[in-house]
Amino acid sequence: MDELRNQQSSSKFSDLQEILKVLRKQKKVIAWTTVVCAVLTLFVSFFIVTPKYSSSTDILVNRKMNGNQALNAPQAQIQADVQMISTYKDIITSPTILNSVSKKMTNDGYKVSASQLKKEISISNQQNSQVFTVTVKTDNPKLAADAANTIADVFKDKVIKIMNVNNVTILSKAVENPKPVSPKILLNTVFGFLFGIILGIVLAFILDGLDRTISDEEFITKELGLNELGIISEIPAGVVKKMTASKRNGRNTVSSSRKRRD
Repeated sequence: MDELRNQQSSSKFSDLQEILKVLRKQKKVIAWTTVVCAVLTLFVSFFIVTPKYSSSTDILVNRKMNGNQALNAPQAQIQADVQMISTYKDIITSPTILNSVSKKMTNDGYKVSASQLKKEISISNQQNSQVFTVTVKTDNPKLAADAANTIADVFKDKVIKIMNVNNVTILSKAVENPKPVSPKILLNTVFGFLFGIILGIVLAFILDGLDRTISDEEFITKELGLNELGIISEIPAGVVKKMTASKRNGRNTVSSSRKRRD
């Protein structure tokens, strides 16, 4: 039993050694792949991806209650208003609202359609909150702020007739934000760096699998089952040139000394 465990542990250790050996052998491939992916991601984030700017406005929608209603069922009324927020989200992104917003934006000098506005709008709210936030993200910071404010104004005017809601409050106006919210250059570069490492490791194992050259004597003895007769060491070309040059110099000095004696 102990021998079996020792064999398994030694097998795992040898496998780990093989993996590390491949990674060390192909370390240049991994390094270059990592650098190239990180630089490409940085280049794309800086020069190709269009920056996006975001602006938000907060809206509170509830129904006015008289004194008796407020005392009898305040919590139930609040829960009903919270559940209605999903309906308000659908109303804001409906053609009834967005077509009016598009017309107003056109009068203000913008060219934006209702379908385009629908793609650029996102609506969110906190749990059990009667306040929801309308966020518009475009490639123009001023357009984002003006669109968010126009959406809030149009919704405030039209929701009274649509839902019979008589208390709509715009808590905060959208302001122009000159700082883009995307692309996130640092985060993208980090992802590119990590992707480059993973891609480099994959390429390292692929190249090692395609490499059919014999790198050590273990392949002959273990894989082919042949006996090892001897090892011929490889001498670098620079060393051979130095050895040859030194031998030539030695012969020249010997021949010159013989001539002097003669």
